[in-house]
Amino acid sequence: MNKLYVKIDGIHCSHCIKTITDELLKNKNIKQVKIKRNIAHISYENKLTHNEIIKTINNIDYITKEEYISDKLSNLDTKIQLKEFIIIIVSIVIIYFLLNYIFGYNIFNVIPNIDSNITYSMLFVTGLLTSIHCISMCGAINLMAVVDNNKKDFKRPLLYNLGRVISYTILGGIVGALGSILSINTTIKGIIILLASILMILMSLNMLQVIDFKLPIIHRFKNKSNNSLVIGLLNGLMPCGPLQAMQVYALSTGSFINGAMSMFLFSLGTVPLMLFVGVFYNLFKVDKRIIINKVASTLILILSIVMLNRGLLTLNIDLTKVFKNYDNFTKSTLVDDYQVIEFNLDYNNYEDIILQKGIKTKLIIHADEKHLNGCNSEINFKDFNINKKLEVGDNVIEFTPDKTGTFNYTCWMEMINNNIKVIDDKSYFKGGN
Repeated sequence: MNKLYVKIDGIHCSHCIKTITDELLKNKNIKQVKIKRNIAHISYENKLTHNEIIKTINNIDYITKEEYISDKLSNLDTKIQLKEFIIIIVSIVIIYFLLNYIFGYNIFNVIPNIDSNITYSMLFVTGLLTSIHCISMCGAINLMAVVDNNKKDFKRPLLYNLGRVISYTILGGIVGALGSILSINTTIKGIIILLASILMILMSLNMLQVIDFKLPIIHRFKNKSNNSLVIGLLNGLMPCGPLQAMQVYALSTGSFINGAMSMFLFSLGTVPLMLFVGVFYNLFKVDKRIIINKVASTLILILSIVMLNRGLLTLNIDLTKVFKNYDNFTKSTLVDDYQVIEFNLDYNNYEDIILQKGIKTKLIIHADEKHLNGCNSEINFKDFNINKKLEVGDNVIEFTPDKTGTFNYTCWMEMINNNIKVIDDKSYFKGGN
């Protein structure tokens, strides 16, 4: 039995593997096909030309060429090129800085505040606005779920979004029914976020063909349509900030019907933009979709690392402390019996501050309307049991730090992270007494 190894571009799911395998096995000389990552291991008898393989694979809208075929596996480069990866990362960083620092646009500005006063109609509108955030945070997963080598078949985008709506609705009903009984503490929440982020890291590395990893739940579904539906269903379990806010709202309804209805309307609002992106993606030719898929995979990797850090912060583990320069922290000023710190609220940052142990603290945050958004609008000091909703104007937070150390404080989504360093040295006050 002879062996041949073929690198194939465009593979992204189990359906791709099945499609390519079935098509290759139609050749009577090919006896066995195993596809690992993006390499087809072909066992054949008699004669098998490279042109036959190239024609077979290219005809079903995947890509291979002469230099992708070898009788030795070691001759084939199976991983994303380092140059490609660096270009993608640099491009994403440049786009982010252009949007955020030059044009003043921040994706979190479109996240509305969700509280008990919101109406059903506003829940739908919230979904519409939040879908921009969905494209930013889950757009890469959306592309992975909806890609279809048959450009005229739009079932995958439809089924992916149907899965999301079903998952959100059922979850909303369950949470609503449990009502006040349900209580997920911070530790459990942090562990869930960590597990989800690790799975996303593995998934992105698999999509970049760095490792061979398949999520068993999804891998069981060989049919492409089922795959998209299941990814959509699992998408409802993602630890997304706006989604968590909606789940809290569903919890507050104390009713299965009201909880399910609120999540249904919210998820329905996210569908138009997500569906448009999915359908539009399928209009591209396969070589263009391969590029988009690499960008999407890199985005998933970046976002999953951000999510991993968020999970660690939820568990009160801050890896950035190692790199903090405390000389740049804002120091408090002693005014009467208070140590006072003031700063202006930024889009995606608070401020690192230093406080003196045992002295009453007055933290004043000046919030401008154009900088206040759905992400930074609620601030959480876990170690001091303080949670504060920020409003336009001056927001005053008072507490007394009673222990030394470095403590995190974050936004409610745990995406904005800053530090409070508490010291025991009154001499650092300028003109202090």
